[in-house]
Amino acid sequence: MFLSFPNFDVFIFKGFGFFAWIFMIPLFIYVRDKPLKEVYAASFLTGLIGNFFTYQWIGHFTGGQTGGYTLIVCLLIPSLSVFFSLKVFTAELLSRRLPALRFLVYPVMWCFIEWIQSVGYLAFPWTNVAYSQFTSTAFIQSASVIGAAGIGFLIILVSYSISDVFFHCLSEKKNIKSLLKSAVFIRTYLLLFLLVTINIVGFAALSSAPVSKKNDLRIGIAQSCIDPWGDWDANRMRYLTELKNYTNEILDRSPDLIIWSESASLERISFNFARKRLNEYEEDLLNYVKTIGKPLFTGEIGINAKYVRDGSRLFIEYQPQNNGVLINGDGEVADTYSKINLVPFGEWFPYDNIPLVGRIIGDVARSYGGSSFLPGSGPKLMTINGYSFAPLICYEGMFYRLCRKYKEMGLDFFINITNDAWSKTYSGHMQHFSGEIFRAIENGVWLVRVGNSGFSALVDPYGRVTASMPILQKGSFTGDIDFSLNRGTFYSRYGGYMQGILLGLAFAFFAVFAFRLARERFN
Repeated sequence: MFLSFPNFDVFIFKGFGFFAWIFMIPLFIYVRDKPLKEVYAASFLTGLIGNFFTYQWIGHFTGGQTGGYTLIVCLLIPSLSVFFSLKVFTAELLSRRLPALRFLVYPVMWCFIEWIQSVGYLAFPWTNVAYSQFTSTAFIQSASVIGAAGIGFLIILVSYSISDVFFHCLSEKKNIKSLLKSAVFIRTYLLLFLLVTINIVGFAALSSAPVSKKNDLRIGIAQSCIDPWGDWDANRMRYLTELKNYTNEILDRSPDLIIWSESASLERISFNFARKRLNEYEEDLLNYVKTIGKPLFTGEIGINAKYVRDGSRLFIEYQPQNNGVLINGDGEVADTYSKINLVPFGEWFPYDNIPLVGRIIGDVARSYGGSSFLPGSGPKLMTINGYSFAPLICYEGMFYRLCRKYKEMGLDFFINITNDAWSKTYSGHMQHFSGEIFRAIENGVWLVRVGNSGFSALVDPYGRVTASMPILQKGSFTGDIDFSLNRGTFYSRYGGYMQGILLGLAFAFFAVFAFRLARERFN
């Protein structure tokens, strides 16, 4: 698992998608005939070790506060391991009463649990096994048809089929010729042939795919590497000066839109603009945008104001939001978007309304750097030069259903602004980016990604990076978008049905399992 995903900026640890196809095989073989308690224990231990090595960087979220790293790791890694172990445990449990469909039950249940991880208040769709394939551009062209979930299904299907071959070779006393002619071997041959075919088709699609030749929209990106744990109030004017300097470097290339990252501004730009009570930073920023005459999209702290009644008293309650704000070339706020999918316990506290639990969890999370934002009301398109873009903040680019919804709304491209600097590692930056490449391919549109410290890039509708800047490098660059490359995809039109098929199979397996279990007990 560790080798499958990008983890360190060293060649041997940058992630090799090949390992994702085989890292589960030993576990699949081991649990085959074990008691169910041991199945769960072995799966949980495997997940605990694998998740720790792969995702331990998440502990840096607390910014070095005493005990913070340990607290986050001790809470999150076991949680991820529970989901990991459930994938194997439920599959093995069902397979024992559906032996003929064992090879199909495993990938279906894997996708079912990954779907569960992507819904609800505690959604964390980061760990999809498909994202390990982000460098295999030819193979992941299939995401335009089956999506990341379909690729994950294929990975587990192939892994389990190979484990089936090993299991039969080790357990059955048959000669080689008989084994080679068995259904287990034939199924594996066919799957390997399918993988070769998918790669050939993907390579052919890339070879014949159009290449960007014209500039419909030129994007200018500033990557400033602001310290996420620095004193904002003391340093904000210096940060703004740096951002303006990086932006000035690319003005001679005539960008149509300037983009700064999620954390480029921690000011209440849109709220104070509406009230006409700008502070020094906000006034300086809006004057700068007016001077250069180029629209700017950047992060800000939004404010939601609403009337609240307390008995006979009526007062205004102000709630902060994680916002993206579009400032037009006249230096005026043109539009705002509030992040929908907030990071649980990092950006909001889902159980605040439960008196004791909410207070304890909220107090602990706040003490280690957590914020309490109000989620946005829903997806929203913004417009620049006649083109519609979907604003995605932070890890919203990992939510495939949200991105498909934007496609249905008629977007022309995605803009993801993020701040991964707190992760302090290559892992956090590149694992985040690896998932978002799939959103471009699935929906057949451009993706513009702007990180405070990277990985900032333009990705075309085929998943090809056309412009980028290295991680942790300060500066700016431009990239051109050619909208003639945008395309309709099977996934963007029918991806919901495909997800429905996988969920339908999962529930069908549960139903058959329950029926056979009941029949056994009554008989």
